[in-house]
Amino acid sequence: MSVHLRIVSLTVTTAEAEQTYRFDRPATVITGPIGTGKSSLLMLFKHALGGKAMLTPAVRDNVLSVQAEVVAGDERVVLRRTIEGDTADTVDLLDPHSLALERTLPLRATEEGGSTLSDYLLDALGFPREQVAARREGAARPQNLTFNDLYAYVYLQAREIDRQVVGHLDSWFEPKRKELFRLMFALTDSALLELKRTANELTDRLKARTAEHDNVSQFLAASDPRSDDELRAELTQLRDTLERAQASLASLRTELEEQTAADTALRDELQTAIRAARQAEEEVSAAGDLVEARRAVVAQVQLDLSRLDRSATAIDQLSPFEFVVCPRCMQSLAARPVEEGHCLVCLQHDPVEADIDPAAIEATRTALQQQLEDAQRIQQSDEAHFETTQQRAQQLGFAVASLRRQLDAQTRDVVAPRFDAIADASSRVAALKASIDAITQLRESWARVRAIDKDIRDIKAERRQVNKDIKEKSQQLAARQTLLADLSTEFGQLLTSWNLPWVNTAVIDSNTYLPVVDGQPFESLQASGGGIATSINLAYSLTLLTFGLDHADVLVPSLLVIDSPRKAFGNNASDRQRATEIYSRFRTLADAYGERLQLIIADNDPPPITSDSFGKVEFDYENPMVPGVDHPGPDHIVRIENQES
Repeated sequence: MSVHLRIVSLTVTTAEAEQTYRFDRPATVITGPIGTGKSSLLMLFKHALGGKAMLTPAVRDNVLSVQAEVVAGDERVVLRRTIEGDTADTVDLLDPHSLALERTLPLRATEEGGSTLSDYLLDALGFPREQVAARREGAARPQNLTFNDLYAYVYLQAREIDRQVVGHLDSWFEPKRKELFRLMFALTDSALLELKRTANELTDRLKARTAEHDNVSQFLAASDPRSDDELRAELTQLRDTLERAQASLASLRTELEEQTAADTALRDELQTAIRAARQAEEEVSAAGDLVEARRAVVAQVQLDLSRLDRSATAIDQLSPFEFVVCPRCMQSLAARPVEEGHCLVCLQHDPVEADIDPAAIEATRTALQQQLEDAQRIQQSDEAHFETTQQRAQQLGFAVASLRRQLDAQTRDVVAPRFDAIADASSRVAALKASIDAITQLRESWARVRAIDKDIRDIKAERRQVNKDIKEKSQQLAARQTLLADLSTEFGQLLTSWNLPWVNTAVIDSNTYLPVVDGQPFESLQASGGGIATSINLAYSLTLLTFGLDHADVLVPSLLVIDSPRKAFGNNASDRQRATEIYSRFRTLADAYGERLQLIIADNDPPPITSDSFGKVEFDYENPMVPGVDHPGPDHIVRIENQES
């Protein structure tokens, strides 16, 4: 029983208009001149179903959203998806009767998990949701089989119809293509796929552990040539030597501690003498500062006495004289006007008698003389104290020097040799510990090598068991290979019935599941002409379609969308005959299976035959696919197959 999938209608919405295209017949042919939107309509099917579609500028610039009514399994659903913006990454699921929004499904799984549109459609179709064992960037990365992957068996694009079969030239898609074929024909199941994923992961683990083993082994070989056994023996010897060295060091330290106890009293006495000498030096410094201060005071008083004596002498000698000339410049002062009571020379007030009283001067001299005697007496006392502190500091310094010589003599012969021995013993202990650490690290690397070896053996054993299980499981499913033989026979019969030139035998390869014509793979047949390649591709897809309809246990989708089946055909009689045979096959299938299948064909020209089973959708430059938008004319055409993928 094929996977029942049918497109009932597609509604295209622009800012100006909305148009619904219905597909009620078993086969619908979409016709119109180049650039009127036939391929774009098919691409909008893919877009509405959550796929990554190539859209022309006319669609991207004008279409706001598309809405597809789809039958998936036993469910009728309505899917709505915008063309641009953030919401283009989600699809709205609408109620088929009221068109009310039921829920919005993401196209890709989110971090929070949850169901995607692909999950929903695969569940509705009854197609298993599986993961395939795939490799990307050299690592095993299981990939989900999605509805869009399955849609590759449904949609024959114009740009691919004469180039590849179900994307078989796309290396990234090749593992998915094969597993999808096996799932459709029950040549695999969930258990076998899980075994293959496990085998893929084990291969990666084995590769990583083997590389790690090689790296560690190369490091050991480059860093040290000794084996693990040699390192173990040397480590035992080093540990014994270390134990003896540590015992010797402990003995030396014990002897040193005993001798140190005998030196403690002498060291304490030396410390006391040092503190006393330091205190005496501080007292000498303070006494010296005080003596200097006393000397300064004596000098100041002596200076004051000298100044007083000079003033008194000057007054005594000069006061009797009346100056008639200036004592400086010798000019006459007789004619100079001077106020009474002022000095004839300096013009200042004459001093009063009290200021030059000899008794007052003598009293001042007596006071200064007394201050000088007191200051000199204090100075002598401070100088005596200074000499005393100097002598005491010298005595204490001598005592410190004597104690140090005594301690040095005592430690030179007893303590110093033990210190040297302790230093040597400590260095030896440190060197032994460093050697032990280095060997321990090397042995840890050897232990890591042994652990990796064990992992490699375990992984290999597990992989052998998994490969054995894969083989047994594949043998259990081998009986299904008869279906593949029947499929190959039907494919050959259909293709040869079209009387293609240079085509004598046609089969489907049992390993690649691809068509082989006259012993040549599909890509080798393109030199024979695009028409032959297109015919082979059509025959392959039509055979899959009918085989699924005829066998209850084959899960081939019942929908086939074909873009430009006459793309590479010429206009001679044989090409027209071949096109007629292909369309006759379309009619035969539509008449025979009716609503059980659906064919949607886009072609430039009308079908060469007529049938009541054929529905029609016709476009022209006056009525293009995008509603409400004027077509710029045939000179401004952008074809989908010419765009970058």
